[in-house]
Amino acid sequence: MYTNAADYGTRPSPVTMTPIRWWAKCAFGRDPLLRRADRMQAWGLVVAVVAIIAAIAPAMSLGQLGYTERAQTIAAEAATRHQVQAIALSDSTADPTQVESATSASFVAHVRWTAQNVAHEDYSKVEQPVKAGQQVRIWLDDAGKVTTPPQTEADARVDATGTAAILWLGFAAMIGIAVAVFRTAIGRAKDRRWDRGLQALVDGGGSAAQRP
Repeated sequence: MYTNAADYGTRPSPVTMTPIRWWAKCAFGRDPLLRRADRMQAWGLVVAVVAIIAAIAPAMSLGQLGYTERAQTIAAEAATRHQVQAIALSDSTADPTQVESATSASFVAHVRWTAQNVAHEDYSKVEQPVKAGQQVRIWLDDAGKVTTPPQTEADARVDATGTAAILWLGFAAMIGIAVAVFRTAIGRAKDRRWDRGLQALVDGGGSAAQRP
């Protein structure tokens, strides 16, 4: 036998109004209670989402441009630096100019090396602790002075990725601020319409003697 919810004295449960259902109702619904402001807010959110997705392309393009320039700079630096063999004159110590990190560390050692039959001494950064008398490889520039190792292409890619991410987050933040301002303006406009409607209702419901 055919039965329905009424046979048991119950009613079907109402559909849960999720944010997506609410947006769809405001954007495409034909409910006469929906106002123009509701539709504007719904479609404003769509425009914001599309703009945030579209901002990925220019952010990546700017990041790629930064990578190209950085890679050229790194190549130029690498061309002016070279490694030589040196001997540590003392045990290495922690680099005081570097902030302590759990993943990486840098050390400084007093080293001596020979260039063109001339002995040179200086302090140089080393990647790992060394003992006095141990051989190490240090980096020198074209002038023969101690310098830091040149960065690699991987460093340029990391910088470019970080730049692209920061630019995209900046774009997204500006779009978010614009959406917040738009929603605030729409909300204030709705409040003013409600106030005018309530005032008209109050004025229209009073007697002629009560009206100003």
